[in-house]
Amino acid sequence: MEGMNILSLGLGVQSTALYYMSSMGELPRCDYAIFADPGHEKTETMNYLRYLKDWQKKNNGIPIIVLNGKNLYEDLLNQTNSTGQRFVSIPAFTGGSIGMLRRQCTTEYKINPINKEIRRIYNGVGRLPKTNVWIGISLDEHDRMHLSKKAWRFNYYPFCGYKTDRKNAEKINTETMYRTEIMEWYNKHGLPIPVKSSCVFCPYQSDNAYLRMKRSYPEDFADACNVDEAIRDSSKKGIKQQIFLHRSCKPLKNVQFDELQTEWMDNCTDGCHI
Repeated sequence: MEGMNILSLGLGVQSTALYYMSSMGELPRCDYAIFADPGHEKTETMNYLRYLKDWQKKNNGIPIIVLNGKNLYEDLLNQTNSTGQRFVSIPAFTGGSIGMLRRQCTTEYKINPINKEIRRIYNGVGRLPKTNVWIGISLDEHDRMHLSKKAWRFNYYPFCGYKTDRKNAEKINTETMYRTEIMEWYNKHGLPIPVKSSCVFCPYQSDNAYLRMKRSYPEDFADACNVDEAIRDSSKKGIKQQIFLHRSCKPLKNVQFDELQTEWMDNCTDGCHI
């Protein structure tokens, strides 16, 4: 069986640009685009998904598959996961020395569901054929590229000009692009530019992003505050210090956000914002 090209659609600037470019013939056409909804993406992102699905129908775009079987928002509120098993941590901040918890959410709520769906598309064959999984990372974020963890899966980075297997990185013949160039591409084609995608309660957010949410999407911000309160005491899960979504280690509802702080101060190195 011949392997497919699957786009991991994060609905951010880069992965959505890959969707358009592949659908319009500027890049090879992918077989499917898969969006794994972890349960509470920003309202702006879900609105864009509706726009993109409408664009797909009108422009013969790549088929879009939306996975929504798991709900990280509900699981965090309940301090468990959908199957009642172990607590899955997000990279929230702990008090005292201000550290961060280990990130497990990306793997369990995005990567694993996409891998499972690819297996379903292949109709459950025992040994999957080599598959290119396209990931929207631009040249300015090249340090976010990583080796594949599956023998059948190539992580394919068109904007960086590389694909990786479990051991090596190999150059591919694509036109590499920086994020600014991708933004120019949107403007040139008259397409709306998506916001940076993330769960409303993702700790990898700038003060400016939180403030924008608080002002324009108060329900999203209220839900982020709900998660912030729910995770505060996780002693039953073996975490002794209090946990906070904001790096100030203050309750989110009480934080005085700095509107000028527009960039995240650390590097989000996993494949979450794709």
